[in-house]
Amino acid sequence: MTHWTEQLFIENAETFGEILERRFEQASEEVEQLLRLVENQRGVRPERTLDVACGVGRHVLALAEEGCNAEGLDFSPEFIREAQERASDAELTGQAEFHVHDMRELEQFEGPFDLVTIIWNSLGYYDKQTDVEMLSEIRRLLSEDGVLAIETSNKEFYVRDFEESNVQEVGDQLHVERKDFDVETGRFETTVDVFSSEGTEYDYLDTIAFQPRLYAPVELREMCERAGFEDISLFGGFAGRDVSLDSPRVVVLAE
Repeated sequence: MTHWTEQLFIENAETFGEILERRFEQASEEVEQLLRLVENQRGVRPERTLDVACGVGRHVLALAEEGCNAEGLDFSPEFIREAQERASDAELTGQAEFHVHDMRELEQFEGPFDLVTIIWNSLGYYDKQTDVEMLSEIRRLLSEDGVLAIETSNKEFYVRDFEESNVQEVGDQLHVERKDFDVETGRFETTVDVFSSEGTEYDYLDTIAFQPRLYAPVELREMCERAGFEDISLFGGFAGRDVSLDSPRVVVLAE
């Protein structure tokens, strides 16, 4: 049976890629905040960075624009092609490098990297043991003072304020979401019907589905510890606020 990640990121790459592209404007601010947080908390201004599951490269390009030698990997050839085209258009080809590569096979990569990022729920695609093994490989890839940064949804927040359905306008599209939370697996199973919208007319375009596992902040800490990290900090987002039940997002810094 095809894993949901292959269906979403390869078979439905065009539809989901458009969703990622609509988030490009946020990437620059997120990267600025992250670099500030890493420098303030860990005293590190990274020179070489790696974004795991980089999608269409929005954070890699933002890191390159900040002067980093930025690399990204994703197992979707379509996403990497789009990322490379964007790097060329922005004249960042020498500063941003992209690889078609599976995040579960990081033993094939060589460091050292000063900063490795896993952003926007990219941790939790597979099972917990796979995630811990991936974090362990990331630790191997880091430089002596290198930092791992994870940014993901806060399971505690979304379980408390769980919404079974949601309708939102995204640019010139209408997204109709239906959600279910599996308490046994910790996975949010979401189906999104995508419609083009022009005025009051809506035309069906596609349906995408994803089933990421979300972790509570304490689970993220424990997984990093199992992977060999010793200095672990949690925040309620890129801005560095304290994490709480009211934090939709969690950022983890680990060394």
